Parts: sequence; structure tokens; C-alpha cells
Amino acid sequence: MAQHTHTLTTHLSAETVWEFVRDIDHWAPFLLGYQAHEKRSDRESVWTIKGDVGSLSRTVDFQVQITEWVEPERIRFTLEGIGEPMRGDGSFQIDVLDPSEAAAAAPVAESPRPSLFVRLWATLLRRLLGRGSRESGSRAAIRTPAVRLTFHLGLTPGGAMAPMLDAMIKPVMVATAEELAQRIVAHLEAR
Repeated sequence: MAQHTHTLTTHLSAETVWEFVRDIDHWAPFLLGYQAHEKRSDRESVWTIKGDVGSLSRTVDFQVQITEWVEPERIRFTLEGIGEPMRGDGSFQIDVLDPSEAAAAAPVAESPRPSLFVRLWATLLRRLLGRGSRESGSRAAIRTPAVRLTFHLGLTPGGAMAPMLDAMIKPVMVATAEELAQRIVAHLEAR
């Protein structure tokens, strides 16, 4: 499974972040490769995502089902390819930091350090796609953090080409998880 978890610490209130994240219509357009989505209910939607991996380009529809909803701290969901052998999962976790954690949370962006290969691919993808830097901006770095937002995304391809596709989409998972979390925080901080 290609997966990545990205964590950002921000000065925003948990209520502000939850109010935005709780509605797929707000954040689905921030996904890397987003083409469209159709909300069928509060817990079910279809996402159309265009994936560019090396010389391969494919548009895939995913059935998205919210599997856990713990207001105001966590949403978990599953992804199932429609007509494609792909499945995955994702989650948003919002943690309120106590004052000692907030003071100790010096870095704005925290995530496990991926391998050199994954970092190189992610950097290349960001540059090719014209995306900005990895940082959320110096404005966020000087504010006192209050909330930790963690986004996780995993995807498992199926079929005969699954091992090759899995290796190729790992850098895309890194870029997607990081960019989604950063874009949400940047959008909310700009309000």
C-alpha cells in the first residue's frame, strides 16, 4: 500500500478546522489531481481524480464512504475505485494542544522523513506541477500553535500491474497528503 501521513500545527481553533473539514465540499477540491466530486449524502460521495505517474495518466472515479465520524476530532473514510482495481483509506485527525505542547511545537510542518527516492519524486512532482514550497508560510510559523491537523491517505492498486503502480504512486501519496493538509490550513489562515 502506498501511504503517507502528514501533520501540521496551526494557531487556528479546533472548531474552525472542524467546521471546514466536516464538509467534503470544502476540501475535496484541494486534492492533488482533483477533477470533480459528487456528494450523494453526508457520508457518501464520488471523487474524480486524475493521476499522473511518470508517463502514465489516468482519470479514476472513487466511491468514498465515511466510516467514522467523531465530532469534532476525527473523520475516517474509505476509497474504492469504480471500474478500477484500487482501494484505499484516509483520515483527518484534529488534536487540541495543551499550552506546554503548543510552546514545544516549534516546527509548523511535521511528518516522518520519507526515503530519499520518495523525497526526490515528491520534489520533482511539485516542481513539474508548479506547486509552491513545502512550508505553510512564515506567518504561521510565528503564531502560537493551538491545533494539530493530521491527514493520512493510503491507496492500494490491484491487478497485474499492482506492484509497479504501488512503487510509482508512493511519491504521489506524499505530495497529495502534504499538499492537502497545507492547502486547508493556508485557506483557513487566509480568512
